Amino acid sequence: MKKIAIIVKDNEVSEYPGDLLIDDKVIKSNNLEFECQIHNINLVIGKYLPSGLIKKLRDRGITFLKINSLDDLKEINLDIILPSEFKNKRGWKCGKKGF
Repeated sequence: MKKIAIIVKDNEVSEYPGDLLIDDKVIKSNNLEFECQIHNINLVIGKYLPSGLIKKLRDRGITFLKINSLDDLKEINLDIILPSEFKNKRGWKCGKKGF
């Protein structure tokens, strides 16, 4: 089974730099290559990665999958568990005072 990391920011799929969602946990990432090596990642999912970084990951056998939103993950048959705060979004700024 492939080990997957999703680049996230504010509970949404993001471009790099961002945090990494690995095994239902969000971790801070300052060096994507290093985190992929430590956690034995095979697939990185996100909105955007610089081409130089994609090449470095590819040389290590890591694939980058570009998606635009978490909804796109539903169409892909991958075994990904999202934390509850990612699933229970009510919309942009809904429920915030002054909106």
